[in-house]
Amino acid sequence: MKFGGHQPKARVFRKLKAEMQREVYQSVLQHVRTCLNRGPYNVLELRANLTPEQAGALPMALTTLAQAGEIAALGHSVYARVPWMPATRTVKTSPIEDLVFASLTEHETASEIATWLGLSVGEVRESLAALERAGLIEERLDPRRPNRYRIVSPHMAKHIRRGAQDRTFTDIARHG
Repeated sequence: MKFGGHQPKARVFRKLKAEMQREVYQSVLQHVRTCLNRGPYNVLELRANLTPEQAGALPMALTTLAQAGEIAALGHSVYARVPWMPATRTVKTSPIEDLVFASLTEHETASEIATWLGLSVGEVRESLAALERAGLIEERLDPRRPNRYRIVSPHMAKHIRRGAQDRTFTDIARHG
């Protein structure tokens, strides 16, 4: 399933009225918590079926939940709820980088990604640069079409598009 074609362009969150920001932000927090209670989700799966306003709030909501230690990135842009336990270390993750990385399955340029996610081109370029330094993406080598990026491994791109389906995750919560 391709997520990009079925998902709306995000409305820029900071341009919404304050009342709308509060409502949308709270609804996205609840949406993410509800989804992740069922199991791990890819960021594009979390973004599916959101309104344009909610899609614009998703990066901030994921960042808030990650910083609070409620969710964690499992790799490959997949997130899961973190079972409650005393904090041992800060959860390090970058939801914006994960969204930008996952967006490369459908979009190639910083401006396309920024428009689709409702982020600034600068934020997207910073994420692209970090992903390139990490060796996950590369700029396409076509001088006629500069500033276009792709995921280094076609196999990795396939996993991102498919999300968490067909994967097995270890349950680390205590039961009983």
